[in-house]
Order: sequence, then C-alpha cells, then structure tokens
Amino acid sequence: MRGPFRAYDGAPRIFMAKYNDNASSAFYPRLGEYALFKEIAESDLEAVLGCVGARIEKYEKNTFVMLDMDDVICAGLILEGKVAIVKEDEHGHQSLIAYMTEGEVFGETFALSRDRVLAASYKTMTKCTIMYLSVSKVLNTCRNNCPFHRRLIINLFDCVTRKNAMLIRKIDIVSRNTIRGKIMAYLQEVLRLTNEKKGTPDNQKIQVPLNKMEMAQYLSVNRSALARELSAMKQDGLIDFNGSLYTIL
Repeated sequence: MRGPFRAYDGAPRIFMAKYNDNASSAFYPRLGEYALFKEIAESDLEAVLGCVGARIEKYEKNTFVMLDMDDVICAGLILEGKVAIVKEDEHGHQSLIAYMTEGEVFGETFALSRDRVLAASYKTMTKCTIMYLSVSKVLNTCRNNCPFHRRLIINLFDCVTRKNAMLIRKIDIVSRNTIRGKIMAYLQEVLRLTNEKKGTPDNQKIQVPLNKMEMAQYLSVNRSALARELSAMKQDGLIDFNGSLYTIL
C-alpha cells in the first residue's frame, strides 16, 4: 500500500478527504498546543478542519505513508506517534534524514512546491495517528472568508521555517569530524529541545527518541562503532545512559 497519496496501481490520485468530526473531536484539547493551530480558538476548530478537508488515518509501525516521487498535495499533522523522513539509495540502504513527533507537520514543503513531487519517503517509526490537511485549501481562503484562515496560513509557513531550521541543525550535527562529536552534538540538541519544551533550563537528563540503530542511521555512522563510542564516552565521564535515558555530565 502506497499510503493515501497514490492509488494501488501506481497512478497519482487527488487527495479530497472529507472532514470527520467524530474522529477529530477527541483531539480538540491538544490541537491548540500544536504550532499549526496556534492562536486558533478551540470553538473554531470544527470550522477550521472542515474548511481544509481534514482527514484522520491510523497506521501500524514501519508503514510508508508517503513515498519518494509521490505527487503530494497534503500535509500530515502527527497526532500520535513518530514519523521518519527516509531516503533509499540504489542498493536499498535507508538513511534516516530526520524524524518528527506529536504536533509536528510533514510533507508541507513539497505540497507547497511547484511540482509537488516528494524527494524522500515518510515512514512511521511507531504506531501513528495522522491528520491530513489539503494545503491548497489552507492557502486559498473559502467564500466564507473565515477569520481564522489567515492565522492558519501564517502557522503553516511557521512550520516550514521550523522544518528548515531543524534540517540545518541536522547538517551541523552530521558534519562533525568524529563519531563522538556527532553523538555529543545530537544529545545536546535533544537536550535543548527538551528543556525548551518543558521550561527546565538546568535539566541534564533526556529521553532520547531513537534507539541505537535509528541513532546510527540518523548520524550516518556504523551501529557497532556508535555503541563502542557511547561506552567510551560513558567511561570517560562525558555521559551516562540507561536504555533511552541519557544524562550529559
């Protein structure tokens, strides 16, 4: 199955999903916390989601929801779970370019582009619940001239700038000369994001959202080499870790 953006025979199809209030209303209290719906009142959410043709889909782990070279006109908002941007080379090796968690948007950059063709694939890393929104309906205000629509457009472009900043930070992390440098830069970035979200500037403990294999793919290093370096960094007193819980010492 090629997700909601391409028919089973490989031919592109248009995503024209209808808004489903029963599926969406359960998430109303959380939607206002997400960047895409910032400063939009909960009382306006039903109108907002109907206006942009919102649709909710559920996926199992390791499911491709958008594929490289798909023609995409929608953005996905992660309501539950974690989604990876992956790129596969000619030998079938997958690189983990980036990952998004609850409240983050994906696919919006390509849906906003002129040709709308994906340059990478999107794959679930866990069980996921995803809300899809028609980007063209976000950008083109409806006949009702809804007051919240301008706010939604601003929020969408804010999501695009955040995504660009995230990718620039990823480039900075993987450009470090050593595996140790990459690991420390990555852990410090996760720590920064964690403390920024929770408002805990003095915290040094983080729950890393990637397992060892995923971290190796994200950092573009060998998994065994990553494991050896993590152990060495622990012995050197730089970090401590137990499972996915890390402490920067």
